[in-house]
Amino acid sequence: MGNPVTTWAEVCKLGLAFPELESLVLADCPLHSLDISSDRDTSLGGRTESESEPSQTFTSPHCCFTHVHFLNINNSLLTSWDDVERLGRFPALRQLRLQGCPLFEDFTEHERRQLLIARLPNIEMLNGGMFIGYEEREDAERAFIRHYMDKPESERPERYNELVGIHGELQPLVNVDLSPKKKVRVMFTCGEMTDIRCISVYQTVHELKQKLEPFSRISVSKMRLFYMDQDLKVVVGAQEMRYPTRKLYRYNISTGDEIVIESK
Repeated sequence: MGNPVTTWAEVCKLGLAFPELESLVLADCPLHSLDISSDRDTSLGGRTESESEPSQTFTSPHCCFTHVHFLNINNSLLTSWDDVERLGRFPALRQLRLQGCPLFEDFTEHERRQLLIARLPNIEMLNGGMFIGYEEREDAERAFIRHYMDKPESERPERYNELVGIHGELQPLVNVDLSPKKKVRVMFTCGEMTDIRCISVYQTVHELKQKLEPFSRISVSKMRLFYMDQDLKVVVGAQEMRYPTRKLYRYNISTGDEIVIESK
């Protein structure tokens, strides 16, 4: 946890040393990919991480982890959905923690969870949440199909065709306005104080903090905001609103949700 390992080939050595390994925590490690075909670290004058060690040949990212059923890879540097699909091929993996990656910066919490569930048919528990039931998985898989159905065939992942084979070709959703409402009523909680306000979802996180200064008595520079989706808070918990220039609608905020204010 928190080790400066950057390549999956280095991680695979743990699997060689502990072939019966069942739980693996790699949180806060600067891993860029699970692709072992390009695992060479030349950051130190062109030398690899294992220049002084005998070379190892790995046939796949999971070949050394056939018994791992729990994996924590939070706060890595993954940027490709290809790596998510590689995780889907770990034969025994059932519990996964995968948050805080650059890959998810453009998705809301709800979108991220659906896209992950749809790509990972083997995962039973995601990010410490509840067991993934049949209905949630089916909803996620259908949302996944609709997410890619209007994209060029070259941009569709293999998983798309697999899910179309299960659910069939879906019809586009019609007469549904998916644009965010301009204003929503949200509960703000700061310690023992609460306040319900009607806010614009087109303002930024920084602008919201400025408006909350008088209520919270916390300066913008020291204020932290945590968004809690009323429907998903039991499953995914609070999501920190850490990007000051992000518009509020990017968090998929709805009337009835809650924002918790804390001081750094």
